[in-house]
Amino acid sequence: MSDEQLQQIADRLAVQDVVRRYFELVDTKAWDSFDEVVTEDTTARWTPDSVLAGRESVVGATRRMIGGDEVVTYHHVATMSPVIAGDTAEVTVRVRAMHYGLGPRDGKFYESLAVQPTSLVRTAAGWRIRHHEWNITVKFGSMEDLFAPEIAAGKGY
Repeated sequence: MSDEQLQQIADRLAVQDVVRRYFELVDTKAWDSFDEVVTEDTTARWTPDSVLAGRESVVGATRRMIGGDEVVTYHHVATMSPVIAGDTAEVTVRVRAMHYGLGPRDGKFYESLAVQPTSLVRTAAGWRIRHHEWNITVKFGSMEDLFAPEIAAGKGY
């Protein structure tokens, strides 16, 4: 196996690790660790009509929506096959996103099956997410019920 082939394998594994780590940080609410997975100027499209720009904005929006103690999340990351081109990578991630209510939200839930096209760039610190989109294909439960306080306060995605 050539050095180039070994580098391709190493890059593919590193990209997969960064994507999985992103969801781990979301689920553990480790907001101060997102520099491990996204660039400072990262962007995210979670709805068709809005794009968030910058790590602070993307992480802040996520934190406002699911950061409280009354919502627990679990993101199951399925298949992904990164395509590496030098210092950039593209990967389409398939995700089952589960959100469950605790305490006063007990019994409320929202789940989605989504496809997340993700662009990454190689940095001095390793691979980082430069942009991702959240394209929901199937919904279960009610986002509006589970996240009623956040939506009412204008904190929704």
